[in-house]
Amino acid sequence: MEKFLVDRIDRTVDNYRLAKEYLKNDGDILNHFASLVFSHYEKEIPIDRIKEIRKEIKAATPRMSPFRGDILYIISLLIATTDKEIQQEIIENMFSAMEKLEENGFRPCSHLVLTAYVIGRYGSARKQDEIVYKLKESYILLKEKYNNITNEDDYLLCALWSINNIEMKVVNDFIENVYDHVADYNVRTKNGVQGLSNAIILNGSSGQMYRNMEFLLQLQKRDIKIANQFLPLVGVLSNTNPRRTVDLVEGVIEDLCDKEAEYEFYLDKGFRTIIAVVIVSFCTI
Repeated sequence: MEKFLVDRIDRTVDNYRLAKEYLKNDGDILNHFASLVFSHYEKEIPIDRIKEIRKEIKAATPRMSPFRGDILYIISLLIATTDKEIQQEIIENMFSAMEKLEENGFRPCSHLVLTAYVIGRYGSARKQDEIVYKLKESYILLKEKYNNITNEDDYLLCALWSINNIEMKVVNDFIENVYDHVADYNVRTKNGVQGLSNAIILNGSSGQMYRNMEFLLQLQKRDIKIANQFLPLVGVLSNTNPRRTVDLVEGVIEDLCDKEAEYEFYLDKGFRTIIAVVIVSFCTI
């Protein structure tokens, strides 16, 4: 295994142990999330800064705010990956985006908070109205086409389409074609089909779609489990050589289990797989 991949695994394990000790109230899943995020940036988790961000957001929001709970833990981790000089600007832009989203009829919830963070972080503050308008257009289209499986967890996807200037005509033309192809691969649930398909649209490439589906087939052939809720992540990650990627994923899983018992004995196999997939994909971007 290449040294840079071994180094990334070591940092991921070290960061997980750090999160487990100092951010244990976040829970094990978010501890793994933190380890992946900061290892991608080749950083140690900045525990003190994360706690300061949480304190600031708590002070600015009421007790029953959708900004509380697990979503507070998530967005504080994400904000802490940025340069400290723009931290305040991101928080202010996030609150501004949340206000605009609510004004446009979106239901306040944790999914909307994450959407507001993404708009505040990656969208221009001066174009928030335009981003929210396009987001709403996309969501209405999804709701019309797939009413029974479209809900709040699609807010984020629609925001990403909007921020990446993916026009509604492209979404409309591409969406049914992608859905049909993905459905042919016997993905286990309608939600799984929708989540994977919507994410693939972000790549805007039929070639990427076929590579992602081949990757999933290779995982199945080797009896490597991956949970349906993580399928959208597969749709947006880099995957230029599916068979080679699966080889690397197998090696990363083995190395993780050798270095930390938590990965082998106490972690759901489908979740462990996505951790390995993320490590491999982040190392090839």
